[in-house]
Amino acid sequence: MLSFYGRKIPRKAKGFQIDNLRRSNFFFNDGKKLEFLKKQILKFSNLNLEIGFGGGENIIFQATSNKKEFFLACDPFLKGSLKLKKRIDSLKLKNILLTDLDFHKLSDYLEGLFFEKIYILFPDPWPKKKHKKRRLINDRFINLIGNISKRNTKIVISTDNKDYLNQILYCFHKMKEFRLCCNYFNEFLMQHMKIPQTSYFKKAQKLRNKSYFVLFEKLN
Repeated sequence: MLSFYGRKIPRKAKGFQIDNLRRSNFFFNDGKKLEFLKKQILKFSNLNLEIGFGGGENIIFQATSNKKEFFLACDPFLKGSLKLKKRIDSLKLKNILLTDLDFHKLSDYLEGLFFEKIYILFPDPWPKKKHKKRRLINDRFINLIGNISKRNTKIVISTDNKDYLNQILYCFHKMKEFRLCCNYFNEFLMQHMKIPQTSYFKKAQKLRNKSYFVLFEKLN
């Protein structure tokens, strides 16, 4: 099974734009060694991860609001990385690192690293029955998340697909490593975790789809 589906490089992207992105100090891919990744990250005591950052609204907001914390963001589609490059350059951010590795490949590089917060905002719901096997969040995925989590690591997940929400809740319930935090849901969780309204959230609103936000914590 493919690890992701779709066009990796946007049609309108220029070759020099891709080259400049891949040469930048805040971008990591297969061509750079593990030492580079850890050299950037281990300068900070609090590490955070966003899986599938889309347009980058959340990762930029978090990195600018919490400059003493480090933010690693992975998304195999380069559209978001190309968009964020200008903002990271202009803001001169030193606490953010992007990668076009999908999470399953990225996890090979993360041994020994443990994250305080993990954001998974509006992963592709693949609503058709024949495509549900493509969904990101499943038993294998949660096992990988467990490997990079420590006690009280917070995992924030959002979706506007109720069937996917039920799958997410069931998968985490089965694994027993995480507990669902019942104090915060939906807009209260957005406020508590200071999550901005992303383009996917606004799209769901425009379509009149209810957005669900849930929070899990690692038990031990």
